[in-house]
Amino acid sequence: MPESVIAGIPVHFPFEPYDVQRAYMEKVIICLRDGTNGVLESPTGTGKTLSLLCASLAWIRTRQSEHQQQMIKLKATSKEGGSGPGGDLSELAMTVGKANNWGVPKVIYASRTHSQLSQAMRELKRTAYANMRSVVLGSRDQLCIHPEVMKEQGNSNKVNLCKLRVHSKTCSFQLRVESKKDHPDFRGPSIMDIEDLVRVGQKLKMCPYFASKELVAQADITFMPYNYLLDPKARKANKIELGNTIVILDEAHNIEKICEESASVQIRSSDVAMAIEDVTHIMKVFTSGESQDAGGDEPKDFTLDDLTLLKEMLLELEKAIDAVVVDNPTDGTTYPASLMYELLGKANFTYGNCATIVALLDKLVQYLMVASQHMTIRKGGTFLMLSDLLTIVFANKESIMSKVHLSFKVHVQVEEANKQQGKGGAAPQGKPQQGWLSKGNITTTGVSNKAAKIVNFWCFNPGFGMEQLLNTQVRSVILTSGTLAPLKPLIAELAIPVAQHLENPHIVDQSQVYVKIIGTGPDRQQLISNFKNRDNPKYISSLGQTILNVSRIVPDGLLVFFPSYPMLNKCVDAWQASGLWADISCKKPIFLEPRGKDQFTSTMEEFYQAIRDSKGAVFMAVCRGKVSEGLDFADRNGRAVIITGLPFPPLKDPKVILKRRYLEANRTKENQLLSGQEWYNLDATRAVNQAIGRVIRHRNDYGAILLCDSRFQDASQVQQLSKWIRGHLGARPQSSPFGPIVRELRQFFKNAEQTMKQPDVREEEQPLMNVCKVEEDEPLPVIPTIKRDPGNNATFRKANETAIKVEMANSINSWTPADYASAAGRTLGHAAPNAMDFMSRLDSNVSSIDFNCSENGSSSSSGNGSGLVKIHKRERSSPSANDSVATQATKKRYKLVENIKTEPSSQSQAKVAPVSRADFLRELRSVVNQDQFRDFGKVLIEYKNGTDENFEALMAVLLEILSAPKMRYLLLGMRRFLRNEHKAEFDVRLANLNLA
Repeated sequence: MPESVIAGIPVHFPFEPYDVQRAYMEKVIICLRDGTNGVLESPTGTGKTLSLLCASLAWIRTRQSEHQQQMIKLKATSKEGGSGPGGDLSELAMTVGKANNWGVPKVIYASRTHSQLSQAMRELKRTAYANMRSVVLGSRDQLCIHPEVMKEQGNSNKVNLCKLRVHSKTCSFQLRVESKKDHPDFRGPSIMDIEDLVRVGQKLKMCPYFASKELVAQADITFMPYNYLLDPKARKANKIELGNTIVILDEAHNIEKICEESASVQIRSSDVAMAIEDVTHIMKVFTSGESQDAGGDEPKDFTLDDLTLLKEMLLELEKAIDAVVVDNPTDGTTYPASLMYELLGKANFTYGNCATIVALLDKLVQYLMVASQHMTIRKGGTFLMLSDLLTIVFANKESIMSKVHLSFKVHVQVEEANKQQGKGGAAPQGKPQQGWLSKGNITTTGVSNKAAKIVNFWCFNPGFGMEQLLNTQVRSVILTSGTLAPLKPLIAELAIPVAQHLENPHIVDQSQVYVKIIGTGPDRQQLISNFKNRDNPKYISSLGQTILNVSRIVPDGLLVFFPSYPMLNKCVDAWQASGLWADISCKKPIFLEPRGKDQFTSTMEEFYQAIRDSKGAVFMAVCRGKVSEGLDFADRNGRAVIITGLPFPPLKDPKVILKRRYLEANRTKENQLLSGQEWYNLDATRAVNQAIGRVIRHRNDYGAILLCDSRFQDASQVQQLSKWIRGHLGARPQSSPFGPIVRELRQFFKNAEQTMKQPDVREEEQPLMNVCKVEEDEPLPVIPTIKRDPGNNATFRKANETAIKVEMANSINSWTPADYASAAGRTLGHAAPNAMDFMSRLDSNVSSIDFNCSENGSSSSSGNGSGLVKIHKRERSSPSANDSVATQATKKRYKLVENIKTEPSSQSQAKVAPVSRADFLRELRSVVNQDQFRDFGKVLIEYKNGTDENFEALMAVLLEILSAPKMRYLLLGMRRFLRNEHKAEFDVRLANLNLA
């Protein structure tokens, strides 16, 4: 790889660095060399992560080389000195130096999510520094492979059950760590991400979670999420040592919020009430001896006196919270930070006993985790909440209470009735105290006139979290992102000394980006997504027409970002009702950002598959959502982004109001803090900048950015956009009429396709059918081993792994997974596979919408249900093909409709099902709808077990979807794919069906 000398350090870069990359790496190296802090902004797509890794590791490698030379000199001195005093000192110096890594700092690379960390590790594998030792720290939820622990619902339950098994030495995976940690498969690879750790852990039957911690001591660079660094509890739990380390916070545009949230906490009246109930239950067990009768082996390293004292304190805390007056039941009442310490003080929770009580609460959680295995009881979630409350509140030392009072507020709200019943089903109303054991069963009888409350302890000064980080004696802290500007207010809020700052321009030319403000739609209706206008049906319709027209011009992927989920849902409902949704989906399949994490990866894979199939796609998402943060939509995956509005925080949200008040109260000319209104505007614009950054991802990328809100013309909004965006808008940005924009946009893409280098197809994004390719005429053998074992961990969400899991599930003589891959989404011809790839959807119910997949289903029936009406409208509004040769998909669709309407049933019954498995599935897919085909696939997977129940389930689905006379030939064709022992029963069922 080319070597460049930057700030006196030789840096090996995968290619000759651009000027912006060289400037960025120089700032990084200066920070590391001088032991100072830096705030560096470089737009997304400028190679920021690659530059960051190469610069920091080049400096580390140089320091290591220098210290190796010192070690050689020490050895030489030791030999010359022999056994004299000089030799002893040299040996001592070598021992101390080795123990302290020769004084060479280590790098901690932190980002917001594990997906962003995985991207960074992939970048590292591309560099000349791939041989340097690295490790990633993950949660038990991602790394645990113990089947019993992974059955638990909720991360906290998994954590506590894991702790219990480790403490009782009943986790065989954890016990193997010591003996397997030096195995070549584990120590060999220099870079292992989450998937690699889990795979090796499963192979060696060794816990990946605890094994990964064994790699930290030797690692040159450690990857971890933000909260492991900034949250004192997480830092302590993971035993993270920060002395003489280089802390890199990538994607740091949200760092203020993360610092504030790590120092904030909440407690509910219902949490306290349920904690009292749990303590009471444990006391009952102690006094009655139930646990001995039940044969329980719960750890009881606490006494009845401990429980009695804790219950008394909790009862006093409940009284104190009940006594708080809430003047405004709707919005809540704000109090000084001192109220939290007063409430806890009345219950005798103090700085002196905090650590002891937290230790007791942890013991009670472990006790309940075991007891819940053979008793109906909660698992200690309320004890964990109390532990977090005490840890966070008393983390602020008494010596800085004056600063705490300025930076924190207590906001008390009335707890909604349905939430009071939430965890455990017990309503905390009415608590007559008749003896210590009187609260074993809390019911809604005897309701108190005291309303249950939520007590929020909110931090509004992110400097608290950063101050704790700096107090650990780190060498350097580097904050970097594509959207940090304006830098001065950020530095002022974080209250850290910064010696180096940088605002880089973008790496692409002006001709590669088209940026316009669209103030009016095609019907000349003003586009403005403010509170007054967002319910206006004319505005929603005009916005939909704008997206429709843009989707006709933009090739491949189109991203549409909305200010909020309610606004997204409102637009989707309106467009579906008016037919605009069907018109858009006619041009490109539409995908919606799912809110559940389990569905997210599958939805993204379907979107990427649609792009690979060369039909393009529209992805509708929300600013500040997962799609807008750190995902890669390079090249064809994202050729344009539409911003439909400014995502301002909720104006009347109590936390937003208090943040604005805090800034106004603490703002001075010296500290350069933003005003409340400036912060409010900047919060929205930073979210927009992040969404915009999804499109231009590298030097040869190109795309369009369309700001569909007339407020983007305001000078105050434009000034807060990224510097490189402002350059495209000019000194006085104005919205343009829609007609000229359409013409310019069409010309922009025409020129770009002619002049820009088109991207190569990425190998890792090969279609799923190629991953699972099997010879079609040969039966599928049972697969003993595969390259990547998906195991039990929920983090294995890549499409290839999902495909392999389906492949193993389909180990039946007469079926192959290639049949699914080649049939999913394909027509009777040989068109490219559909984005709604059946194999990638078998294991999850994905909340994404691909209306192109429904058109075949519409032809199987005369039009029941609203979906078929929409599809008919979509087909009717589809433009007719002007080409001399129509696509095979279109031929098939019209042929099917015609056959269903005109052919007599005798002809259908005379048809013969295709002999080829792939052709059979293709034909089946073409005559049933999406839900029916999904149900068919699910029961077929279950049929692999060969039990009668699985056969019955398969027959039930087959008879449901293929019993119609026109489908009977397919039902008959299914016989050859059944196991021999079930064919006779199948013949009986078919005969009965024919008689009927």
